[in-house]
This record gives sequence, C-alpha cells and structure tokens, in this order.
Amino acid sequence: MELNIFKSNIILCIILLSLLTVTAAAQEPEINGYAADKPFSTFGHDTIKGGLTYTVGDSYYSGKLWTGDTYTVHNPVSLPEGAVVKFARLYNYWTWSAKGSTGRYPDMKLTLDGVELDLDRQYNDRKGWGIYDYPAGTWSYDVTDYITQSGSFTAVVENTGPDGSFFCMNGVGLLVVYTDEEGKYIEYWVNEGCDMLNSGLEDDGSSTYTTADQTITEMMTPIISQGPVKKATLWTIVQSGNWDANRLWVNDMNWSGICDGTPHPDLDIDIRDITGHLTAGKNTIQFQAVEDYAVPSGSFLVIEIEPPVDGASTSISLEQSAEGASASKGTPGFELIPAIALILIISLLTSVLTR
Repeated sequence: MELNIFKSNIILCIILLSLLTVTAAAQEPEINGYAADKPFSTFGHDTIKGGLTYTVGDSYYSGKLWTGDTYTVHNPVSLPEGAVVKFARLYNYWTWSAKGSTGRYPDMKLTLDGVELDLDRQYNDRKGWGIYDYPAGTWSYDVTDYITQSGSFTAVVENTGPDGSFFCMNGVGLLVVYTDEEGKYIEYWVNEGCDMLNSGLEDDGSSTYTTADQTITEMMTPIISQGPVKKATLWTIVQSGNWDANRLWVNDMNWSGICDGTPHPDLDIDIRDITGHLTAGKNTIQFQAVEDYAVPSGSFLVIEIEPPVDGASTSISLEQSAEGASASKGTPGFELIPAIALILIISLLTSVLTR
C-alpha cells in the first residue's frame, strides 16, 4: 500500500514538473524583435576625392502625432565651393506607431521644401509579442535632385493615417556625399537599417527574454583594401537609446557612453575617430544595447587614404549588403528549468526502481 502511494506521488511530481517546463517554455515568444536580427545594408561604397556631411538639423522628439498633425525640421547643409553632389539621402526616424493600443505601420507624407518625396527604402522592426508591440523605422528618400548646393532644407512629415492613429518622430537626418577637386581622397561606406534592441526589463518590470549578448547588431563589415589609412571617422545614429551603458564595437575595441543624449536624448549621433582600430582586410562594426531599449539606425564610415597612383581608377564596386540574422537564444532565467526537471525526474524514477 505504501509503495503504491509513493509511486502515485512520484507520478504527480512528474506531471507537475512537466507542466512547469511547458509553462516556462511557452512564456518565451517564438519571434522576439528585441534580439539583434536585422543587420544593416550597405547603400553606398566608393572611393572619391571629396567628402561626406550629415546633419539632423533642429530635430526633436515630437510626442504623439495624430491624424493630420505635422512635424517640421530644418536641415542646414554647407558644401565647399565647387563641390558636386554625388548623392543625398533624407532619413525619416519614426517610432511608437499605433492605433489605439494596437501597433501598426504608419501612413505619412514627407515633403522637402514643399515637394512630396517618394519613399526609396524602408527599414522596420517591432517587438512582435505582448503589449506595446509598436513598430519603429528608418525610412530613406533619394533627394539628390533637390540638394545641389549649400542651403537650409525644410522637411515636413504629416500623419496621413486613419483617425485615431498616431506615431512619434525622433528626427529627420540629411546625408550628402560630394566630390571636390580640392578635397581629400576618401573611401566611404553608407549603411542603413533599423534594429530594435532591448536587454533590460519592460516598463512593468517583466522580462524582455533577451540578454546583452543577444542584442549586438552588425552595422558594418568594411573591407579595407585602399591603404594606408590616414584617418577614419565613424558616424553612429541611434534612436531612443540615451543610456551610457550601450556600447559601440569596432573589431575587438569597444566604447560605452556613445549614447549620451547628443544632439538630443531620442536621437544620438556619435562621431568618433577610429583610425587606430581598423585593420587591413575585413573589419566588424557593431552596436550593443546593454540593459536598455535602443534602435540603431545608421552607420557611416569615411577613411582618408593616400592619393592613388597616376592612371589608377579610384572607383570601386559596391559592397554586398549584409546578410543573415543572429541565432535565437534561450530565455534568460528559464533555460535551466528543463534540465533541472529532467534531472529530478530521473532521480525520482531511479528511487522508485530501486525501492
């Protein structure tokens, strides 16, 4: 009789442990947009005699823009006398888009000095589970035909979505790459993207199911072949990431404090000399969200090089876009439960069999 009761208790324990294991596994979302899964794409890569300039003008965090609301940014551009614009890109950094409490991708119209622009490329990401599953994005526009000289250029974003819909703006950036016969020889990379990262806790204190080693996104993998490098400057653009612990990685070197609220807390622009940290061949440039929510949204690299040998071409082929995604990881705090449950089950069964 006692043996039967003991066996019944063992079976009950096994059932409870199994339920615990299943419950723990079910809490982790199948798709978690907080993990690094969207490596950046290379829009432009070349060697020229000229330069690169980037500004977010008087961008600011808008708060909720409801249907019909507008958001205006003035972007000043200063180019050398005689410079010729190779290409110009306007970047629309938006976030927190929803209708009611349901996340949705926004409907918007963007004009530059009164001219409505067509969207060229869009990079989006979203949490993908739970409450506040609101997407964010970096939308880019080709404005080469409208930026031909120095001046101030006015961008206006309008919410054209259905009644009750809203989104927020973190800013509008303007990038210009130009040639200049009086300039320096440079090799540049322009990489674009949007990767929502979070390795901290949710606002309500619940888990985000990601750890800091899962929130390292690949922004750029430049191959340095035009040497020697005289100077290297890197621009890192991050939405909503005003947190000192976030890190920039260049090969084995890393820095914290790159998200210091410059030029404003919701759109960090870090400009950094990385001359001594690049190597011949392939390099890797990454952003890591540490205990925080952040959305890296752009990476521009300019290296100053020695003038080419007379007669040699300075033009090089476009670097292939980054591919692949980071592998999914286990749920922090829960990954040991199945193993522990299995050990307990084996131990209990062994006890029964040897009783």
